[in-house]
Amino acid sequence: MKIHPTAIVAPDAQLAEGVEIGPYSIIGSDVIIGKNTVIGPHTVIDDYTRIGEGCR
Repeated sequence: MKIHPTAIVAPDAQLAEGVEIGPYSIIGSDVIIGKNTVIGPHTVIDDYTRIGEGCR
């Protein structure tokens, strides 16, 4: 898992193996992100969102 130092990730977000979070992204509460998914820069994922495996 790679989380850029400028990204903000809620403590209860669930990030699977191989997830990458880009610069200045915000991952909300109760978010689940599947294996090997890449979240690009300046992305906001709102609370209670589910994202599957291998997404970009």
